[in-house]
Order: sequence, then structure tokens, then C-alpha cells
Amino acid sequence: MGTILHYDFQNYMLSNGSVADKLRLASAGFETPAGLVDELMSDVKQILNNDGGIPFGVTPGSPSSVKETAEILALIAQYKSKWPEVINMMAEFLVSRQKNDGGFGESLKIDPYIEDKWGPIGRDWYPVAKSVTWLTGKALEALCLVEFDSEERLKRARDFLLHSQYEDGNWPDYTGQETSDPLATGNILRALKAIDVNPESKVLKDGKAALFQHLKTSIENRSTFDMADLSVVSSPKTDLEREVIRDGIELIVQTQNKDGGWAPIGIKKSDPELSSILAFVLRKLSKKAF
Repeated sequence: MGTILHYDFQNYMLSNGSVADKLRLASAGFETPAGLVDELMSDVKQILNNDGGIPFGVTPGSPSSVKETAEILALIAQYKSKWPEVINMMAEFLVSRQKNDGGFGESLKIDPYIEDKWGPIGRDWYPVAKSVTWLTGKALEALCLVEFDSEERLKRARDFLLHSQYEDGNWPDYTGQETSDPLATGNILRALKAIDVNPESKVLKDGKAALFQHLKTSIENRSTFDMADLSVVSSPKTDLEREVIRDGIELIVQTQNKDGGWAPIGIKKSDPELSSILAFVLRKLSKKAF
């Protein structure tokens, strides 16, 4: 199994990545230029909206997004002692988007931005004004990582996720959706782990089994996009599970472009966000033996 990348991804990321992409490298523990984190945190403070949220697409002037805020908050949680004010503002924004059922959802203002980016199909898995499971997973994980002090809010989000799992082990994108979405499962498993749900619970065991099956299929289809969830299952218990992780790592290594980045299946041009995520996954998995 190859674990050494063939091309330099850090120069690609530093030249092409967004604030979030670069923070992902720093958060994973890669060596970065001196002062880079300070610069990135300065950028975060500049783009932060008055309500404490990160704008959709990390684009100044756009309305605040639970997705963007949760993703960046999780990446900078380790810097809470140095930048408590900005981290607390972001956490408060997230809880302001918690619904009565315990889940988290985007405001109506985000709807046209979702359609602009993903087309009408985006509403199938990323609806607004209602609780979204994978979005709740991202928000709950981030709030746990920054040790948000309202246990009641965290437990409500946890319970929303625990009670919305489908029989196949995956989760729907939202309550009432006819079919489950394997792409939601990784975000939710991270959150349930962050809030210390028993790993031997039926919910987590079923979710992990479903995710392994999805990853196995994705590896067979050469889908690097789905390898974003590979680090979620980094504690394999069977030879088959270990094989899936090894094959996933090999797929990431083999599909790296010469510019150092990675591209979604069927596309030649490297994508900075996907590239930073896959580099992050490799870094996390490199610390374990399979």
C-alpha cells in the first residue's frame, strides 16, 4: 500500500485554497509557513458577519451559513484560548439556528445561494428552514469541540440524530425523506463520537457498518469524493474493514493530480476543497496502522 504522495499538495493548497482549505491543513498538523494561522484567523474575523456566522461560500456579503460556520469552527476549535471572542461568536450563531426538534437548519436567505451552486437538485439534500441531519452533525461536532457550555442544547441535537436514523444504518437528509443518504452518515457519526455516544450502541454500530459498505462501493467506483469519510471509520475491527481503509488510502494516493490536488470523478481540474479534505484524511490516517 502506498502512503507517500507523489506530488506536492501543500504548494497547490497555499496557492489555490480558500481560508477554510488552508485552515484544514493547519488543523491536520501539516507544517505551514510561519504566521499562516494568524493570517487565516485575521481573514476569518474580516469575513465574519455581524451575527457571528461565516457567509455562504465564505464569500463576504453573503448571508451567514450554518454549514460554513460549523466547518470552520471545527477547524479552529483548537485555537480557542487565543481567539475566544471570534470562536464564541461563531458558536452563538450556530445555536441561534437550532430548531425546536433539536436539529439545525439554514435560513430562507440561503435558498437562492444553494440553487446557484448546485441547481434545483440541491434542495433535495440541502433544504432550508427545516432541520437537516448532516448539518446538525456538523454543528454538533463543532460545538462539542469548542466545549459549548449549554449541555441541554447539545443533548437535544444528539437526540435528534439518534432518533432519525433509518433501518439501513444511514440517515435521511431531513425528517420525512423517503430514502436515506449515505453521504450524510459520516458527518453524523463524527458528531455522535464528539458527544461521547457509546461506540457499542446499536445506532453507532449500524451507522459504521452502513458507512463501510458505502465506502467499499465508492472505492470500486473510484469515487475520491466519498473518501472524505474514510477517517470516520479509522478504528476497524475486522480484516474486511482494514482492507477497505487500505484500499481507500491507495485510491487517494493513486488519483492525485500532477499539480498536487485532487479532482472529483469525471473532472480533470483539481478542486481545492476536495484536495484539502483528502489531504486532511490522509494525515489523520497516517497516524494509525492498518
